Amino acid sequence: MGQIIEIQKVTVGPRYLTARIRVDEEAPLFTNEDLEGTTRVYNLMPQICDHACFGDAGKTFRDALHATEVAHLFEHISVELIARTGLGGTISTGRTTPITSVDTRTFDITLDCPDDALVAGALSSAAWILQWAYTGGGNPEPGIDAIVEGLTMLVKSLDDASESGNNSSEDAELLNQTDSKNVTANSASDITTSTDDATAIASNTVDGE
Repeated sequence: MGQIIEIQKVTVGPRYLTARIRVDEEAPLFTNEDLEGTTRVYNLMPQICDHACFGDAGKTFRDALHATEVAHLFEHISVELIARTGLGGTISTGRTTPITSVDTRTFDITLDCPDDALVAGALSSAAWILQWAYTGGGNPEPGIDAIVEGLTMLVKSLDDASESGNNSSEDAELLNQTDSKNVTANSASDITTSTDDATAIASNTVDGE
């Protein structure tokens, strides 16, 4: 069996991220086609059962888990990972849409996107969890806390890098402004050459702006 979840394309919008995915031909398309694999996911992340879910018969994902698309399970794993980081706001939402115009194994997964690196990382981690669950489990078992910590550190490191880049740009701009002021001051000194006092005043005024 190849990659159970193939992420084919990611589109980032102003509020949502949409991932076009395809479920491998040899992988279960529905969770009830491999209940052992589905149970592994449940044992790893039982909290997904408490997610509100209005697309199926019940009101929570617990009512759908035993017989829903693996792509739908993939969505809820991703939402849970995002929620656990605490970086996605108070409520994380998602939607799974079959793309029947392509085939029965292609879906669009749409998620709230507070940070594109966070959501993309959660999708990648969710794909890995499903790979583990539906290929026999075994060791090493995915460590959810470690995954969440890794996602959190990823986002913070990117934020720090971005802030550092902004500070560097601001420093460069400040340096350019300082150089411009020095040039202006020197020009003022050149112009106000009638007395030494006038030259000093002109220079000090411009440098102090």
